[in-house]
Amino acid sequence: MKVHFFAVILFFMIIAPVFADTQMWVAVDIANRRTCPSTDCGVVGKLFFRESAKVAETVNGWARVSRYYDAACSGGRSAYVEAGRMDCTSQNGINDGQFAEWIRLDMLAQSRPADPGAGATGTAKLVAQSDDFHRYLSEFVTAAETLLVSGRCSAKDFASVGGFIKSTSKGPGVYFTYCGGGSDQVYLDVTTGKIR
Repeated sequence: MKVHFFAVILFFMIIAPVFADTQMWVAVDIANRRTCPSTDCGVVGKLFFRESAKVAETVNGWARVSRYYDAACSGGRSAYVEAGRMDCTSQNGINDGQFAEWIRLDMLAQSRPADPGAGATGTAKLVAQSDDFHRYLSEFVTAAETLLVSGRCSAKDFASVGGFIKSTSKGPGVYFTYCGGGSDQVYLDVTTGKIR
């Protein structure tokens, strides 16, 4: 019995810390999640400004932010890769059909970046939880004021959504929100200011 007790204590003192993840936060607008610690590897997703990442290990300026998992290889290609190299090879970080996700360490911070919407007032407060608020504050405020004055959106609409959400299907620079109690999806192109 004593042997098992000491084995458990030894595990938690020596082995368990090796598997302890370190919480870090994304300090850039977009951090690509890759299949291996290199910009030559495939992109399997993204993390955005102020999102949390659990760092399991670091290697040559890269942080592993996931456990190893199945790459869903079919026909020699991974179904998870969105951009770049898709091949299920060790050169792409896929070994025995598995990979982990990696982010450049210089894109992460030890403490969470300040909330750019903290202290916002007036219309800015209504849209302070918008994606990329720190980049497009004036565009979001202008669009929100236009929507409020026209009656298309209410302050309650913005309060329930938190502002504008980055669209993943309408192209770069396009954000949306919901108005009319959630029945009207409104798009904003921040490069032109056009609302549709």
